[in-house]
Amino acid sequence: MKETTVNNYQERVNRVLVHIDANLDQPLSLTMLAEVASFSPFHFHRIFAAHMGETLHGHVRRLRLERAAQRLFRTDSGITEIALAAGFETPAAFTKAFREHFGQTPSAFRGNGGPWEPGTDLVHRETAAVPQPQLTSVNGRDVLFVRKTGPYEEAAAAAWQALMAFAYARRLMTRETQLIGISHDDPNITPENRIRYDACITFPGSVKPENEVGIQRIAGGRYAVFLHRGAYERMGATINAIFAGWLPGTDRQLREAPCFEMYLNRDPRRTKPENLRTEVWVPVE
Repeated sequence: MKETTVNNYQERVNRVLVHIDANLDQPLSLTMLAEVASFSPFHFHRIFAAHMGETLHGHVRRLRLERAAQRLFRTDSGITEIALAAGFETPAAFTKAFREHFGQTPSAFRGNGGPWEPGTDLVHRETAAVPQPQLTSVNGRDVLFVRKTGPYEEAAAAAWQALMAFAYARRLMTRETQLIGISHDDPNITPENRIRYDACITFPGSVKPENEVGIQRIAGGRYAVFLHRGAYERMGATINAIFAGWLPGTDRQLREAPCFEMYLNRDPRRTKPENLRTEVWVPVE
């Protein structure tokens, strides 16, 4: 297959991935998603599987179950409500699918505090002191992004390398450019090889998506903004403190939008780890 064809297919699959992320609570048929990608349904499911390493149906189902697991762990929503939001018609069907995927029922998962067994060495369960946020409201904004999958540190490095090469080649980096990372998945829930990380930058004017560089919209609305001081490797402790400490102690409810990180240091490679500053934006009602 010609390189131009491969790149064109990647850009079209990117459009579908963004659409799925933004509409996970809505019906997502093969015909609809093929239309988003401008492919025929007959060919699209094969193209998607070839690019993603899993079927379209399997991808959507896995994301819904993993998000349901996060809701069980981080919210007080009822199991029936979570089941319906995950696209299941009955709690029984949801329970069966959840048990097949995680090896335990939703109620057992919630009662155990997650998918892990006692004594398991968890990826990001270290907790920092409970931080206090600033509350702010912002408009939605379009960003250029590159998505990579795998362990967060590896995925993030690969995503930023690809995005920066694109941005500098087109002179898109300015003093006003914001650097944003979206860590979609919980490493304790999502298999390591399926963890999604998006490196994002704001951009002036109009830019056409190319190859693996796509465009997505970061939702506007109200956010609780927390400041993380120090190395990126310690970010997990701050995030756990937000969800295990701050969130249960406030009357704020999470809003259906991804959390994201805004990196305040222009060149982390030239900044001592202890001097790094990162904002963690959590969408709230």
